[in-house]
Amino acid sequence: MKTAYTTIRGIEVMRTLRKGQTSTFCHDAPLDKMRLVSRVFEIQGL
Repeated sequence: MKTAYTTIRGIEVMRTLRKGQTSTFCHDAPLDKMRLVSRVFEIQGL
């Protein structure tokens, strides 16, 4: 169940990035998008 949730979450984040709907969360800079993804998936180091 955890793996399915993470997969769906990843698909939704990538779809949001591709559609350009991230202006609410971050600017258009690639580094800001990387930080958004790292926050969503709780990745340390960025």
